[in-house]
Amino acid sequence: MITMKAINKGYMLGEERLPILKNIDFSVEKGEYVAILGPSGSGKTTFMNIVGCMDIMDSGEYFLDGMAIHETKEDDLTEVRNRKIGFIFQNYQLIPTYNVMQNIIMPLLMRGMKHGEAEEKCIDTIHLLGLGERILHKPNELSGGQKQRVSIARALVGKPAILLDDEPTGALDQTSGRDVLKLFKELNEMGNTIVMITHDLEVARSAKRIVRIVDGVLAG
Repeated sequence: MITMKAINKGYMLGEERLPILKNIDFSVEKGEYVAILGPSGSGKTTFMNIVGCMDIMDSGEYFLDGMAIHETKEDDLTEVRNRKIGFIFQNYQLIPTYNVMQNIIMPLLMRGMKHGEAEEKCIDTIHLLGLGERILHKPNELSGGQKQRVSIARALVGKPAILLDDEPTGALDQTSGRDVLKLFKELNEMGNTIVMITHDLEVARSAKRIVRIVDGVLAG
C-alpha cells in the first residue's frame, strides 16, 4: 500500500539546509496497522505530512496504492489526499457550524457527488461509529470521544487506501482514548490499513507494528 525509498526532506535555515528526514525507507502492506513513534522534534510530523501528501520530499520515491506520488504535480496532490487518504486529527478539525452528517459527507461532496447520494453513502458509516442518534448535533454538543468518532467517520466514508491518524487520542480522556484505540483495532480487523503517528508508547502498542523515528531516521 505504501512504499518509500530513500526519502529525504530538509528546510533552509538562513543560508544552510537543515535536514529533517534522512534517507528513509518505509513500507506498509494492505491491511497493516502501523504506529510511527517518536518524541517532539524527531521528524515525525514532517514524515506524516509527506505520507499524507501534504508536503513533498526533496528526493526519493513514494508509491501510494500503486500511484507514484514523487512524480505527481503538487497541484494534483489535493485530489490524491481526498481519494487516497482518510485523515484523523488530534483536534478533530470539524466545522463548528455543521452538524454531524454535514461534517462527515464533506469528502464525498468534494468529489462532486450529489448531496442526496452522499448522505445515503454515509448512513452505514454513521451507524458503524455509533453516531446514529447524533446526526443533527453540532460539534459543541458532542463529547471529545464523539467528536473523534465523527472525525473517524469522515475519514472512512470515502473508502481511502489508508487511514492516517495524527495523535488521535491526544485530546481525549483516558477512557475515551481507550475506546478510540479499540475502534481502530476493529477497523483494522475489517481490512482498513492504518498508519498512526504518536509520541505515546502505550498508544503505539495498540498497533500491530511499531516503527520508531529518531532524529529523522526510521528504526524498526
